[in-house]
Amino acid sequence: MENAQGIRVLHIASWYPSKVHDSLGNFIQRHIAAIATKHKSEVWYASPVSNESPLMGRSEVRKGDGFLERIVYPKATKPGSIAVTRSLLKMVPGEEISMPDLVHLHVAFPAGRAARILAESWDVPLIITEHWTAYHDSQHIPLWRRISMRRTAAYASAFCPVTAQLGAKMHAFKMVNIGGASNYVTVPNVVDTDRFKPSLEKGTTDDGFRILHVSSLDESQKNITGILHALSALRTSHPDFKFSAKFMGGSDPERLTKLRHYAASMNLTEPCVSFSGPQNIEEVAQGMQRADALVLFSRKENFPCVIAEAWATGIPVISTDVGGISEHLTENCGRGILIPNEDEKALRSALLKLGTEVKIAPVDIRKYAVDHFSIEAVANAYDKVYREALEERRDSHEGNDETIDSDTSI
Repeated sequence: MENAQGIRVLHIASWYPSKVHDSLGNFIQRHIAAIATKHKSEVWYASPVSNESPLMGRSEVRKGDGFLERIVYPKATKPGSIAVTRSLLKMVPGEEISMPDLVHLHVAFPAGRAARILAESWDVPLIITEHWTAYHDSQHIPLWRRISMRRTAAYASAFCPVTAQLGAKMHAFKMVNIGGASNYVTVPNVVDTDRFKPSLEKGTTDDGFRILHVSSLDESQKNITGILHALSALRTSHPDFKFSAKFMGGSDPERLTKLRHYAASMNLTEPCVSFSGPQNIEEVAQGMQRADALVLFSRKENFPCVIAEAWATGIPVISTDVGGISEHLTENCGRGILIPNEDEKALRSALLKLGTEVKIAPVDIRKYAVDHFSIEAVANAYDKVYREALEERRDSHEGNDETIDSDTSI
Protein backbone atom coordinates (compact mmCIF):
# COMPACT_ATOMS: atom_id res chain seq x y z
CA MET A 1 0.00 0.00 0.00
CA GLU A 2 1.14 3.58 0.62
CA ASN A 3 4.90 4.01 0.80
CA ALA A 4 7.05 6.59 2.55
CA GLN A 5 6.87 8.86 -0.48
CA GLY A 6 3.09 8.99 -0.56
CA ILE A 7 0.31 7.11 -2.28
CA ARG A 8 1.09 5.52 -5.66
CA VAL A 9 -1.43 6.85 -8.16
CA LEU A 10 -2.06 5.75 -11.73
CA HIS A 11 -3.83 8.56 -13.58
CA ILE A 12 -5.79 7.61 -16.69
CA ALA A 13 -6.87 10.57 -18.81
CA SER A 14 -9.60 10.78 -21.42
CA TRP A 15 -8.18 14.14 -22.54
CA TYR A 16 -4.52 15.14 -22.38
CA PRO A 17 -1.97 17.28 -24.25
CA SER A 18 -0.25 15.25 -26.98
CA LYS A 19 1.25 15.50 -30.44
CA VAL A 20 -2.30 15.46 -31.82
CA HIS A 21 -3.55 18.40 -29.74
CA ASP A 22 -1.03 20.15 -27.52
CA SER A 23 -3.56 21.92 -25.29
CA LEU A 24 -6.38 19.37 -25.00
CA GLY A 25 -6.97 18.66 -21.32
CA ASN A 26 -4.14 20.88 -20.11
CA PHE A 27 -6.22 21.49 -16.98
CA ILE A 28 -6.01 17.74 -16.30
CA GLN A 29 -2.25 17.91 -16.66
CA ARG A 30 -2.21 20.70 -14.06
CA HIS A 31 -4.36 18.67 -11.66
CA ILE A 32 -1.92 15.78 -11.92
CA ALA A 33 1.07 18.09 -11.43
CA ALA A 34 -0.53 19.38 -8.23
CA ILE A 35 -1.20 15.85 -6.97
CA ALA A 36 2.39 14.85 -7.82
CA THR A 37 3.66 17.32 -5.22
CA LYS A 38 2.34 14.89 -2.60
CA HIS A 39 2.10 11.47 -4.25
CA LYS A 40 3.93 9.27 -6.76
CA SER A 41 2.07 9.72 -10.03
CA GLU A 42 2.06 8.33 -13.55
CA VAL A 43 -0.41 9.23 -16.30
CA TRP A 44 -1.58 7.13 -19.27
CA TYR A 45 -3.29 8.56 -22.31
CA ALA A 46 -4.33 7.02 -25.63
CA SER A 47 -4.98 9.26 -28.64
CA PRO A 48 -6.34 7.29 -31.64
CA VAL A 49 -5.14 8.51 -35.03
CA SER A 50 -5.93 7.61 -38.62
CA ASN A 51 -4.06 4.90 -40.49
CA GLU A 52 -2.37 7.62 -42.59
CA SER A 53 -1.00 9.49 -39.59
CA PRO A 54 2.78 9.25 -39.05
CA LEU A 55 1.97 8.91 -35.35
CA MET A 56 0.00 5.68 -35.80
CA GLY A 57 1.44 2.89 -33.67
CA ARG A 58 3.92 5.16 -31.94
CA SER A 59 4.28 5.79 -28.22
CA GLU A 60 6.18 8.25 -26.10
CA VAL A 61 7.30 8.56 -22.51
CA ARG A 62 7.67 12.08 -21.19
CA LYS A 63 8.82 13.42 -17.87
CA GLY A 64 6.11 15.78 -16.69
CA ASP A 65 6.24 18.22 -13.82
CA GLY A 66 7.23 15.65 -11.20
CA PHE A 67 5.51 12.68 -12.81
CA LEU A 68 5.76 10.33 -15.80
CA GLU A 69 3.55 10.64 -18.90
CA ARG A 70 2.96 7.60 -21.15
CA ILE A 71 1.14 8.42 -24.39
CA VAL A 72 0.20 6.01 -27.17
CA TYR A 73 -1.23 6.64 -30.63
CA PRO A 74 -3.26 3.57 -31.67
CA LYS A 75 -5.08 3.15 -34.96
CA ALA A 76 -8.52 4.73 -34.73
CA THR A 77 -11.57 2.48 -34.46
CA LYS A 78 -15.32 3.01 -34.58
CA PRO A 79 -16.17 3.85 -31.89
CA GLY A 80 -12.86 5.37 -30.87
CA SER A 81 -13.25 4.12 -27.30
CA ILE A 82 -12.38 0.59 -28.48
CA ALA A 83 -8.88 1.68 -29.52
CA VAL A 84 -8.49 3.65 -26.30
CA THR A 85 -9.47 0.70 -24.10
CA ARG A 86 -7.33 -1.86 -25.95
CA SER A 87 -4.20 0.28 -25.93
CA LEU A 88 -4.50 1.31 -22.27
CA LEU A 89 -4.97 -2.29 -21.13
CA LYS A 90 -1.71 -3.25 -22.86
CA MET A 91 0.31 -0.77 -20.82
CA VAL A 92 2.33 -1.61 -17.71
CA PRO A 93 2.99 0.75 -14.77
CA GLY A 94 6.54 2.02 -14.46
CA GLU A 95 8.75 1.20 -11.51
CA GLU A 96 8.04 4.61 -9.96
CA ILE A 97 4.54 3.49 -8.98
CA SER A 98 4.94 -0.29 -9.51
CA MET A 99 1.60 -1.62 -8.26
CA PRO A 100 -0.69 1.43 -7.87
CA ASP A 101 -2.56 2.06 -4.63
CA LEU A 102 -5.42 3.58 -6.59
CA VAL A 103 -6.52 4.57 -10.10
CA HIS A 104 -7.56 8.15 -10.78
CA LEU A 105 -9.66 8.61 -13.92
CA HIS A 106 -9.86 12.08 -15.42
CA VAL A 107 -13.13 12.37 -17.43
CA ALA A 108 -15.28 9.26 -17.54
CA PHE A 109 -15.28 8.71 -21.30
CA PRO A 110 -13.61 7.31 -23.40
CA ALA A 111 -10.92 5.98 -21.03
CA GLY A 112 -13.32 4.93 -18.29
CA ARG A 113 -13.75 1.28 -19.24
CA ALA A 114 -9.99 0.66 -19.13
CA ALA A 115 -9.67 2.50 -15.81
CA ARG A 116 -12.45 0.42 -14.27
CA ILE A 117 -11.00 -2.89 -15.51
CA LEU A 118 -7.55 -2.03 -14.15
CA ALA A 119 -8.87 -0.87 -10.77
CA GLU A 120 -10.98 -4.02 -10.44
CA SER A 121 -8.12 -6.32 -11.45
CA TRP A 122 -5.77 -4.72 -8.91
CA ASP A 123 -8.54 -4.43 -6.28
CA VAL A 124 -7.82 -0.74 -5.68
CA PRO A 125 -10.14 2.29 -5.40
CA LEU A 126 -11.19 4.23 -8.50
CA ILE A 127 -11.51 8.02 -8.25
CA ILE A 128 -13.27 9.94 -11.04
CA THR A 129 -12.61 13.62 -11.70
CA GLU A 130 -15.01 15.20 -14.17
CA HIS A 131 -14.78 18.32 -16.34
CA TRP A 132 -17.16 17.47 -19.20
CA THR A 133 -19.85 20.06 -19.98
CA ALA A 134 -21.96 17.42 -21.79
CA TYR A 135 -23.69 16.55 -18.51
CA HIS A 136 -25.48 19.90 -18.78
CA ASP A 137 -27.20 18.70 -21.97
CA SER A 138 -27.02 14.96 -21.43
CA GLN A 139 -29.96 13.95 -23.63
CA HIS A 140 -27.55 14.19 -26.57
CA ILE A 141 -25.22 11.52 -25.12
CA PRO A 142 -25.84 8.24 -27.01
CA LEU A 143 -27.34 5.36 -25.02
CA TRP A 144 -24.31 3.07 -25.49
CA ARG A 145 -22.05 5.79 -24.11
CA ARG A 146 -24.36 6.38 -21.14
CA ILE A 147 -24.22 2.67 -20.31
CA SER A 148 -20.42 2.65 -20.51
CA MET A 149 -20.09 5.72 -18.28
CA ARG A 150 -22.49 4.34 -15.66
CA ARG A 151 -20.64 1.02 -15.56
CA THR A 152 -17.46 2.93 -14.86
CA ALA A 153 -19.18 4.93 -12.15
CA ALA A 154 -20.50 1.75 -10.52
CA TYR A 155 -16.97 0.87 -9.34
CA ALA A 156 -15.97 4.38 -8.23
CA SER A 157 -15.11 5.18 -4.62
CA ALA A 158 -15.46 8.94 -5.11
CA PHE A 159 -16.51 11.46 -7.73
CA CYS A 160 -14.69 14.80 -7.93
CA PRO A 161 -16.48 17.28 -10.22
CA VAL A 162 -14.77 20.64 -10.64
CA THR A 163 -17.97 22.42 -9.56
CA ALA A 164 -20.87 21.46 -7.30
CA GLN A 165 -23.26 22.30 -10.14
CA LEU A 166 -21.53 19.76 -12.39
CA GLY A 167 -21.78 17.25 -9.56
CA ALA A 168 -25.55 17.75 -9.40
CA LYS A 169 -25.79 17.16 -13.15
CA MET A 170 -23.67 14.00 -12.84
CA HIS A 171 -25.86 12.69 -10.04
CA ALA A 172 -28.97 13.31 -12.14
CA PHE A 173 -27.20 11.37 -14.92
CA LYS A 174 -26.98 8.45 -12.44
CA MET A 175 -23.23 8.51 -11.97
CA VAL A 176 -23.32 6.53 -8.70
CA ASN A 177 -21.48 3.46 -7.47
CA ILE A 178 -22.86 -0.06 -7.38
CA GLY A 179 -24.23 0.40 -3.88
CA GLY A 180 -26.18 3.44 -5.00
CA ALA A 181 -23.90 5.74 -3.03
CA SER A 182 -22.63 8.97 -4.50
CA ASN A 183 -19.58 10.26 -2.68
CA TYR A 184 -19.22 13.64 -4.38
CA VAL A 185 -16.39 15.98 -3.41
CA THR A 186 -15.96 19.19 -5.37
CA VAL A 187 -12.30 19.84 -6.26
CA PRO A 188 -11.81 22.89 -8.49
CA ASN A 189 -9.34 23.45 -11.27
CA VAL A 190 -5.86 24.41 -10.17
CA VAL A 191 -3.75 27.48 -10.90
CA ASP A 192 -0.02 27.98 -10.46
CA THR A 193 -0.11 31.01 -8.19
CA ASP A 194 3.67 31.45 -8.51
CA ARG A 195 3.32 31.94 -12.26
CA PHE A 196 0.04 33.86 -12.19
CA LYS A 197 0.66 36.80 -9.88
CA PRO A 198 0.19 40.58 -9.99
CA SER A 199 2.69 42.64 -11.89
CA LEU A 200 4.88 44.96 -9.86
CA GLU A 201 5.11 47.39 -12.79
CA LYS A 202 1.63 47.47 -14.28
CA GLY A 203 1.33 51.23 -14.60
CA THR A 204 -0.99 52.94 -17.08
CA THR A 205 -1.02 53.08 -20.87
CA ASP A 206 -2.73 54.99 -23.65
CA ASP A 207 -4.90 51.92 -24.30
CA GLY A 208 -7.45 52.93 -21.65
CA PHE A 209 -9.33 50.13 -19.86
CA ARG A 210 -7.53 46.94 -20.89
CA ILE A 211 -9.87 44.01 -21.51
CA LEU A 212 -8.61 40.45 -21.97
CA HIS A 213 -10.33 37.32 -23.26
CA VAL A 214 -8.57 33.93 -23.22
CA SER A 215 -10.15 30.82 -24.75
CA SER A 216 -10.28 28.51 -27.75
CA LEU A 217 -12.43 31.20 -29.44
CA ASP A 218 -14.98 28.51 -30.28
CA GLU A 219 -18.04 30.56 -31.21
CA SER A 220 -20.64 27.97 -30.24
CA GLN A 221 -19.40 27.92 -26.64
CA LYS A 222 -17.46 31.13 -26.08
CA ASN A 223 -19.75 33.57 -27.98
CA ILE A 224 -16.95 35.77 -29.28
CA THR A 225 -19.25 37.68 -31.63
CA GLY A 226 -21.39 38.62 -28.62
CA ILE A 227 -18.36 40.24 -26.98
CA LEU A 228 -17.61 42.13 -30.19
CA HIS A 229 -21.21 43.36 -30.39
CA ALA A 230 -20.98 44.66 -26.82
CA LEU A 231 -17.67 46.40 -27.51
CA SER A 232 -19.07 48.06 -30.62
CA ALA A 233 -22.17 49.22 -28.74
CA LEU A 234 -20.02 50.51 -25.87
CA ARG A 235 -17.88 52.60 -28.18
CA THR A 236 -20.99 54.06 -29.81
CA SER A 237 -22.83 54.83 -26.57
CA HIS A 238 -19.78 56.11 -24.67
CA PRO A 239 -17.25 57.51 -27.16
CA ASP A 240 -15.22 59.09 -24.34
CA PHE A 241 -14.66 55.72 -22.63
CA LYS A 242 -11.33 54.53 -23.94
CA PHE A 243 -10.64 50.80 -23.95
CA SER A 244 -8.66 48.10 -25.71
CA ALA A 245 -9.58 44.43 -25.99
CA LYS A 246 -7.18 41.57 -26.63
CA PHE A 247 -8.34 38.06 -27.57
CA MET A 248 -5.83 35.32 -26.78
CA GLY A 249 -6.12 31.77 -28.09
CA GLY A 250 -7.69 30.04 -31.05
CA SER A 251 -5.55 27.47 -32.85
CA ASP A 252 -7.70 27.43 -36.00
CA PRO A 253 -6.28 29.97 -38.51
CA GLU A 254 -9.54 30.08 -40.48
CA ARG A 255 -11.53 30.87 -37.34
CA LEU A 256 -9.10 33.66 -36.42
CA THR A 257 -9.34 35.16 -39.91
CA LYS A 258 -13.14 35.14 -39.80
CA LEU A 259 -13.19 36.81 -36.39
CA ARG A 260 -10.74 39.50 -37.48
CA HIS A 261 -12.89 40.23 -40.53
CA TYR A 262 -16.05 40.28 -38.42
CA ALA A 263 -14.47 42.70 -35.95
CA ALA A 264 -13.24 44.90 -38.79
CA SER A 265 -16.77 45.04 -40.22
CA MET A 266 -17.73 46.89 -37.00
CA ASN A 267 -14.60 49.04 -37.22
CA LEU A 268 -13.02 47.16 -34.31
CA THR A 269 -9.42 47.00 -35.44
CA GLU A 270 -6.01 47.29 -33.80
CA PRO A 271 -5.07 48.76 -31.42
CA CYS A 272 -8.68 48.85 -30.13
CA VAL A 273 -9.30 45.12 -30.72
CA SER A 274 -6.62 42.53 -31.46
CA PHE A 275 -6.42 38.75 -31.88
CA SER A 276 -3.07 37.27 -30.87
CA GLY A 277 -3.72 33.61 -31.75
CA PRO A 278 -2.40 30.67 -29.71
CA GLN A 279 -0.34 31.62 -26.65
CA ASN A 280 1.70 29.55 -24.24
CA ILE A 281 1.08 29.69 -20.51
CA GLU A 282 3.82 32.27 -19.89
CA GLU A 283 2.34 34.58 -22.53
CA VAL A 284 -1.11 34.19 -21.00
CA ALA A 285 0.29 35.04 -17.55
CA GLN A 286 1.98 38.14 -18.95
CA GLY A 287 -1.20 39.13 -20.78
CA MET A 288 -3.16 38.94 -17.54
CA GLN A 289 -0.58 41.06 -15.74
CA ARG A 290 -1.08 43.79 -18.35
CA ALA A 291 -4.90 43.58 -18.29
CA ASP A 292 -7.42 45.38 -16.11
CA ALA A 293 -10.14 42.72 -16.42
CA LEU A 294 -10.87 39.31 -17.91
CA VAL A 295 -14.11 38.90 -19.87
CA LEU A 296 -15.94 35.65 -20.59
CA PHE A 297 -19.28 35.55 -22.42
CA SER A 298 -19.66 31.78 -22.61
CA ARG A 299 -22.89 29.95 -23.32
CA LYS A 300 -21.76 26.96 -21.25
CA GLU A 301 -18.88 26.23 -18.88
CA ASN A 302 -18.05 24.39 -15.69
CA PHE A 303 -15.47 26.63 -14.02
CA PRO A 304 -12.78 27.71 -16.49
CA CYS A 305 -9.16 27.81 -15.34
CA VAL A 306 -8.74 31.31 -16.76
CA ILE A 307 -11.00 32.75 -14.07
CA ALA A 308 -8.81 31.34 -11.30
CA GLU A 309 -5.70 32.50 -13.20
CA ALA A 310 -7.09 36.03 -13.52
CA TRP A 311 -7.88 36.18 -9.82
CA ALA A 312 -4.42 34.87 -8.93
CA THR A 313 -3.10 37.79 -11.00
CA GLY A 314 -5.30 40.16 -9.01
CA ILE A 315 -7.67 41.21 -11.79
CA PRO A 316 -11.49 41.02 -11.73
CA VAL A 317 -13.65 38.94 -14.05
CA ILE A 318 -16.84 39.64 -15.96
CA SER A 319 -18.60 36.38 -16.80
CA THR A 320 -21.96 34.99 -17.79
CA ASP A 321 -23.84 33.05 -15.12
CA VAL A 322 -23.35 29.56 -16.55
CA GLY A 323 -22.17 26.26 -15.08
CA GLY A 324 -20.51 26.53 -11.69
CA ILE A 325 -19.09 30.03 -12.11
CA SER A 326 -21.58 31.52 -9.63
CA GLU A 327 -20.16 29.24 -6.93
CA HIS A 328 -17.14 31.57 -6.80
CA LEU A 329 -18.24 34.76 -8.57
CA THR A 330 -21.10 36.09 -6.45
CA GLU A 331 -22.83 39.43 -6.09
CA ASN A 332 -20.70 42.04 -4.31
CA CYS A 333 -17.83 39.57 -3.85
CA GLY A 334 -15.31 42.14 -5.07
CA ARG A 335 -13.89 39.78 -7.70
CA GLY A 336 -15.93 40.94 -10.68
CA ILE A 337 -19.44 40.97 -12.12
CA LEU A 338 -21.77 38.10 -13.03
CA ILE A 339 -24.17 38.76 -15.92
CA PRO A 340 -27.02 36.83 -17.58
CA ASN A 341 -26.18 34.47 -20.43
CA GLU A 342 -26.41 36.01 -23.93
CA ASP A 343 -27.12 39.50 -22.51
CA GLU A 344 -24.95 41.85 -24.58
CA LYS A 345 -26.44 44.94 -22.95
CA ALA A 346 -25.49 43.62 -19.50
CA LEU A 347 -21.96 42.95 -20.73
CA ARG A 348 -21.65 46.50 -22.03
CA SER A 349 -22.89 47.90 -18.70
CA ALA A 350 -20.53 45.66 -16.71
CA LEU A 351 -17.54 46.77 -18.77
CA LEU A 352 -18.41 50.41 -18.23
CA LYS A 353 -19.02 49.90 -14.51
CA LEU A 354 -15.78 48.01 -13.96
CA GLY A 355 -13.83 50.53 -16.01
CA THR A 356 -15.18 53.66 -14.35
CA GLU A 357 -16.86 52.97 -11.00
CA VAL A 358 -15.73 49.82 -9.22
CA LYS A 359 -12.67 50.00 -6.99
CA ILE A 360 -10.65 46.79 -7.14
CA ALA A 361 -8.55 45.28 -4.34
CA PRO A 362 -6.01 43.05 -6.15
CA VAL A 363 -4.61 41.67 -2.87
CA ASP A 364 -8.04 40.42 -1.77
CA ILE A 365 -8.77 38.95 -5.20
CA ARG A 366 -5.48 37.07 -5.21
CA LYS A 367 -5.99 35.77 -1.67
CA TYR A 368 -9.22 34.09 -2.72
CA ALA A 369 -7.42 32.37 -5.61
CA VAL A 370 -4.58 31.16 -3.39
CA ASP A 371 -7.00 29.83 -0.77
CA HIS A 372 -9.18 27.95 -3.26
CA PHE A 373 -7.21 27.14 -6.43
CA SER A 374 -3.52 27.00 -5.56
CA ILE A 375 -1.44 23.88 -6.10
CA GLU A 376 -1.31 23.31 -2.35
CA ALA A 377 -5.08 23.72 -1.88
CA VAL A 378 -5.96 21.30 -4.69
CA ALA A 379 -3.28 18.77 -3.69
CA ASN A 380 -4.59 18.77 -0.12
CA ALA A 381 -8.16 18.27 -1.33
CA TYR A 382 -7.19 15.22 -3.40
CA ASP A 383 -5.01 13.88 -0.60
CA LYS A 384 -8.08 13.80 1.65
CA VAL A 385 -10.17 12.06 -1.05
CA TYR A 386 -7.45 9.44 -1.61
CA ARG A 387 -6.94 8.65 2.06
CA GLU A 388 -10.66 8.29 2.72
CA ALA A 389 -11.05 5.97 -0.28
CA LEU A 390 -8.14 3.80 0.84
CA GLU A 391 -9.39 3.68 4.42
CA GLU A 392 -12.85 2.67 3.21
CA ARG A 393 -11.31 -0.09 1.09
CA ARG A 394 -9.26 -1.38 4.05
CA ASP A 395 -12.33 -1.37 6.31
CA SER A 396 -14.28 -3.26 3.66
CA HIS A 397 -11.58 -5.93 3.39
CA GLU A 398 -11.34 -6.28 7.17
CA GLY A 399 -15.11 -6.70 7.35
CA ASN A 400 -14.97 -9.45 4.73
CA ASP A 401 -12.19 -11.21 6.65
CA GLU A 402 -14.26 -11.16 9.84
CA THR A 403 -17.22 -12.66 7.97
CA ILE A 404 -15.04 -15.46 6.61
CA ASP A 405 -13.65 -16.23 10.11
CA SER A 406 -17.16 -16.32 11.53
CA ASP A 407 -18.40 -18.64 8.81
CA THR A 408 -15.43 -20.96 9.34
CA SER A 409 -16.05 -21.27 13.07
CA ILE A 410 -19.64 -22.43 12.67
